[in-house]
Amino acid sequence: MEKIMLDCDQATYLITKSEFERLGCIQKMQLKMHLAYCKFCRRFAQQNKIISETLNDLKQIDSEHLHIHLSEKQQEKLKKTIESEIAND
Repeated sequence: MEKIMLDCDQATYLITKSEFERLGCIQKMQLKMHLAYCKFCRRFAQQNKIISETLNDLKQIDSEHLHIHLSEKQQEKLKKTIESEIAND
Protein backbone atom coordinates (compact mmCIF):
# COMPACT_ATOMS: atom_id res chain seq x y z
CA MET A 1 0.00 0.00 0.00
CA GLU A 2 2.92 2.36 0.73
CA LYS A 3 3.95 2.25 -2.93
CA ILE A 4 0.47 3.33 -4.02
CA MET A 5 -0.13 6.21 -1.60
CA LEU A 6 1.98 9.35 -1.90
CA ASP A 7 2.98 11.66 0.89
CA CYS A 8 2.69 15.44 0.39
CA ASP A 9 6.36 15.83 -0.59
CA GLN A 10 5.97 13.28 -3.36
CA ALA A 11 2.67 14.80 -4.48
CA THR A 12 4.03 18.34 -4.72
CA TYR A 13 7.01 16.99 -6.64
CA LEU A 14 4.68 15.33 -9.16
CA ILE A 15 2.50 18.45 -9.39
CA THR A 16 5.57 20.52 -10.24
CA LYS A 17 6.96 17.85 -12.57
CA SER A 18 3.66 17.73 -14.47
CA GLU A 19 4.12 21.40 -15.41
CA PHE A 20 7.15 20.40 -17.49
CA GLU A 21 6.51 16.85 -18.68
CA ARG A 22 3.84 14.16 -18.88
CA LEU A 23 3.44 11.90 -15.92
CA GLY A 24 3.24 8.15 -16.36
CA CYS A 25 -0.06 6.36 -15.81
CA ILE A 26 0.89 5.13 -12.34
CA GLN A 27 2.11 8.58 -11.27
CA LYS A 28 -1.11 10.17 -12.54
CA MET A 29 -3.20 7.66 -10.63
CA GLN A 30 -1.17 8.11 -7.45
CA LEU A 31 -1.44 11.89 -7.70
CA LYS A 32 -5.19 11.81 -8.33
CA MET A 33 -5.66 9.57 -5.30
CA HIS A 34 -3.60 11.88 -3.13
CA LEU A 35 -5.38 15.02 -4.36
CA ALA A 36 -8.74 13.40 -3.65
CA TYR A 37 -8.10 13.53 0.09
CA CYS A 38 -5.45 16.26 0.57
CA LYS A 39 -6.80 19.81 0.45
CA PHE A 40 -3.33 21.26 1.02
CA CYS A 41 -1.87 19.66 -2.10
CA ARG A 42 -4.97 20.64 -4.10
CA ARG A 43 -4.34 24.24 -3.01
CA PHE A 44 -0.66 23.90 -3.96
CA ALA A 45 -1.65 22.60 -7.40
CA GLN A 46 -4.04 25.53 -7.92
CA GLN A 47 -1.44 28.08 -6.85
CA ASN A 48 1.23 26.45 -8.97
CA LYS A 49 -1.02 26.54 -12.03
CA ILE A 50 -1.89 30.23 -11.55
CA ILE A 51 1.75 31.20 -11.10
CA SER A 52 2.86 29.18 -14.14
CA GLU A 53 0.12 30.68 -16.33
CA THR A 54 1.00 34.19 -15.19
CA LEU A 55 4.69 33.67 -15.90
CA ASN A 56 3.93 32.19 -19.32
CA ASP A 57 1.78 35.21 -20.14
CA LEU A 58 4.62 37.50 -19.11
CA LYS A 59 7.14 35.57 -21.21
CA GLN A 60 5.00 36.07 -24.29
CA ILE A 61 5.12 39.85 -23.92
CA ASP A 62 8.82 40.18 -24.68
CA SER A 63 10.91 37.20 -23.68
CA GLU A 64 14.25 38.75 -24.70
CA HIS A 65 13.86 41.90 -22.61
CA LEU A 66 11.83 40.54 -19.76
CA HIS A 67 13.09 41.43 -16.31
CA ILE A 68 10.53 40.61 -13.66
CA HIS A 69 10.56 42.75 -10.56
CA LEU A 70 7.34 43.05 -8.65
CA SER A 71 6.81 45.94 -6.29
CA GLU A 72 5.27 45.24 -2.91
CA LYS A 73 1.94 46.50 -4.27
CA GLN A 74 2.16 44.14 -7.26
CA GLN A 75 3.14 41.23 -5.01
CA GLU A 76 0.13 41.91 -2.80
CA LYS A 77 -2.14 42.11 -5.85
CA LEU A 78 -0.82 38.76 -7.15
CA LYS A 79 -1.34 37.20 -3.73
CA LYS A 80 -4.93 38.48 -3.58
CA THR A 81 -5.60 37.21 -7.12
CA ILE A 82 -4.35 33.73 -6.19
CA GLU A 83 -6.43 33.70 -3.01
CA SER A 84 -9.50 34.87 -4.93
CA GLU A 85 -9.06 32.18 -7.60
CA ILE A 86 -8.74 29.51 -4.93
CA ALA A 87 -11.80 30.78 -3.07
CA ASN A 88 -13.88 30.64 -6.29
CA ASP A 89 -13.05 26.96 -6.91
